[in-house]
Amino acid sequence: MIINAGIFVLIQLVLLLQYVTKSHVVHLPVGGVTSGSNAPNWLQRIPEDLTLAASSDAVTMLIRPWSFITHMFTHIQFGHFLFNMVALYTMGQIFVSILGSKKLTSLYIMGGLSGFVLFALAFNFLEVFQRNHESYVLGASAAVMAVTVAAATLRPKQILYLFGAIKLELMWLAAILVLLDLVSVRDGVNSGGHIGHIGGAAYGYFYALQVKKGKQPGIWINRLMDKIKSLFNKKSMTVASRNARAKSDEQFNLEKKARQKKIDEILDRIGKSGYDSLTKQEKDFLFQNSQK
Repeated sequence: MIINAGIFVLIQLVLLLQYVTKSHVVHLPVGGVTSGSNAPNWLQRIPEDLTLAASSDAVTMLIRPWSFITHMFTHIQFGHFLFNMVALYTMGQIFVSILGSKKLTSLYIMGGLSGFVLFALAFNFLEVFQRNHESYVLGASAAVMAVTVAAATLRPKQILYLFGAIKLELMWLAAILVLLDLVSVRDGVNSGGHIGHIGGAAYGYFYALQVKKGKQPGIWINRLMDKIKSLFNKKSMTVASRNARAKSDEQFNLEKKARQKKIDEILDRIGKSGYDSLTKQEKDFLFQNSQK
């Protein structure tokens, strides 16, 4: 949610900057999916190396491979962002109570990727969608659908109160959402987005079935993230150890200077009043440092 919010705020700042400066340097598609041939003029000027949305065109995706991941964290419209984050928080809480937060991350990513794969296959191999030269998809909806369906499959009788009033079992909420996406594919407004939702839902169902069998789907993502975290931890430990050494050297020099000053003062007293004028502590101190 933090990543989604950070990207949303950053995009809004960029769009605000474009608005106040009347600049058209960076443009991102608005909505779940947009056809290149029917898109407004400003949208057709999207620089292929800057957009965070995923494309149905294979060449475009090769040019900007980061969009395989960034598209599922990217929102432009506030309503789209708010709905997805509220749904992610609600469904995520239920899922985490079952399997923990670590597995939620891998489910989110795999759900988003599954949604993109189904979207790309549909827009490249189904004739009804091939009238569009190129289409784009963005948003966390497919990932959220994966979390929702997985939670509903693992805990179907979980009771929810929609809008604080409508009592509904989680399995029926998931079924309604999937049905809405299925019947909405034909509307042509956001067909790619709805197909992506179905792809995410399908993975969520598959994920839950695998978990019920005692398997750990998506564990490779968790392992990859653990390795990345360990690299940063090692780097932090290295920096910390360097700082510790630097601090020790500084402290050592300060202590050495103070010790030498005290030795000089004791020697001056010996020169003026003799050795017997020293206290026992001063004699011990002088003896210990004479051994170094």
